[in-house]
Parts: sequence; C-alpha cells; structure tokens
Amino acid sequence: MNKKQHKKIDIVGIVTIGFFLILLGIFQFMILVHTPDFSDSISSFSKDFYLQQISPNIYLPTPQSDHPLAYNLIFQFCLIFGIFEVFALVARFILKDPMEKKAGTASGIIFWLGAALLVNMLLKHGIEWIAFIGWLITLLGISVIVNIVIVLITRAYSKN
Repeated sequence: MNKKQHKKIDIVGIVTIGFFLILLGIFQFMILVHTPDFSDSISSFSKDFYLQQISPNIYLPTPQSDHPLAYNLIFQFCLIFGIFEVFALVARFILKDPMEKKAGTASGIIFWLGAALLVNMLLKHGIEWIAFIGWLITLLGISVIVNIVIVLITRAYSKN
C-alpha cells in the first residue's frame, strides 16, 4: 500500500465518539439512580407537545409547559460535551491533525457550547420554545459556516 492509499486513523475522532457514548451512559445511570420518576417525566414531556402555528400554514411542535428536569439534563450534557470538544481540539493540534479535522472540532465546540447556552436560556425562561428552535437552527448553520471558512482560509494560506 503506498502513502496516498494509507489513511491515518482519527484517534481523536474515535475517542470523541467513545466519550459521547460514555457520557450518554453516565447520564442514563445518573438519571435512573437519582431520578426514580424520570420515566414519568419523559412520558410527560413527550405527551406535552402540540402543534403551534408560527405562520400561516406552518406549524411547529411546542411543549405546553416547562420541563426543567429535561432541560437541565440537556444543558449539562451539551456543556460537558462542549468542554470535551475544547480538549479534543487541543489534542488535534498536539497530534498535528489536518486542518479539516481541527475545523470540524472547532465547529463542534461552537455548536455544543452554543446549544448549552440556548438550553440554559430556555431553562431560565430567557427565551421561548419557538425562539429556542430558531436559534438552534441558526447555531447549526453558524457552526457549518465556521467549519467551511476555517478550511477555505487554511487552503488559501497553504497555496501561498
């Protein structure tokens, strides 16, 4: 196999997937141990949605009431995973990973920490559900654009 066919294993990517799954498992365990009525909360959350008209002929599923337990868990998950992504980016620089990988991790940081901020605002009644969904979609777009911009700038500088 020549050098062009051989691809370097994405160690940081594999560790990131592993951390994500471990974090899900830890949250599942903590929920079961510390929140015995969590299944009732999830059931209540899933049954609480109705279709709210946000524009003529456009409807969005919206919860009828607040769900602080669910919002708090989602906030903590996003925050912890966002902080992990910061360490993953540092590891990518140490390992001299390609800029495309660094850009992807940087955009992940923006998304996860931004999502944590938005969920916290939802939890603290700083924004309503419709605004939360709109900002979450905007945040996703921003993180994609940041990824692309970093890659394009890097390619432009590497050609010089």
